[in-house]
Amino acid sequence: MTARRAWTVGATTALVCLAIVLIRNAGSTAPDSFASKVKQTVGPARAPGDSQTHAGRIPSRAEIEGQPALVAPAPDELATDIRPPLANLLGNPSVDPANEPKIVLQVLDAYRRMLGAYPAGENNQQLVNALLGANKEKMPFLPRDHPRLNAKGEIVDAWGTPFFFHLNSRSSIEVRSAGADRVLFTGDDAVAGAPPLWPEHPVAPDNPPPAN
Repeated sequence: MTARRAWTVGATTALVCLAIVLIRNAGSTAPDSFASKVKQTVGPARAPGDSQTHAGRIPSRAEIEGQPALVAPAPDELATDIRPPLANLLGNPSVDPANEPKIVLQVLDAYRRMLGAYPAGENNQQLVNALLGANKEKMPFLPRDHPRLNAKGEIVDAWGTPFFFHLNSRSSIEVRSAGADRVLFTGDDAVAGAPPLWPEHPVAPDNPPPAN
């Protein structure tokens, strides 16, 4: 091997080594806010009733931020065990059932004031999960043993029908009770918050009341 060829091979090897070092250093110092949140999170989501986390599973960005809340939090994940006093008005005998959507809206407003937006979710249960503490602050706005939570984890009105939520935006939401007839978008509905963006039409509940 000539001196010139040996010099060329040595220079090439040195450049390759330098490139590897630079790539490794960049990987270790590059900011990665999402990776940081993954390290800080209390753990991945669990199936309902499963108290064990799934080892090796990286939670999604939505799970870390707490919206949408796909599962209810475990009690030991919450920031506090103080019972939220506002929720106690829901189902109180002194409160007219027609005013209950306003109370639910007040609970949601308290959530928005603390977290900057209403909880995101595709249904009643997911919004309730967020109110139970499945949010980025792990702050409960409803107690887990609230008498108005049904077996599915939904919050229901005085007639046992799940409240209907329509999230218009981060700062606009409608809360609707189907009323005594248990049919949404009829004359006896009780509503609080922004109206829906579509024309009103009757919607029968999943479990209609028995015929007289």
